[in-house]
Amino acid sequence: MEKLVGFYVGEHNSRLPHSAFRGQTPDEMYFGTGNAVPEELAAAKVEAGHERMEVNRALTCPVCDPDLN
Repeated sequence: MEKLVGFYVGEHNSRLPHSAFRGQTPDEMYFGTGNAVPEELAAAKVEAGHERMEVNRALTCPVCDPDLN
């Protein structure tokens, strides 16, 4: 049981990002190694939004595009 608890605590602290820490893990917050994480996540969010818009705008359907009928 102690081994499982140790495993969980290690995983929680080193791998699981936390919303209260703006996407950083508890270890990144404690050791100060994740300062770039919030900016990286914000940039990835913007990029994902642009990619989604491109894909959605490229979609067509028979109702909207009579050439598909």
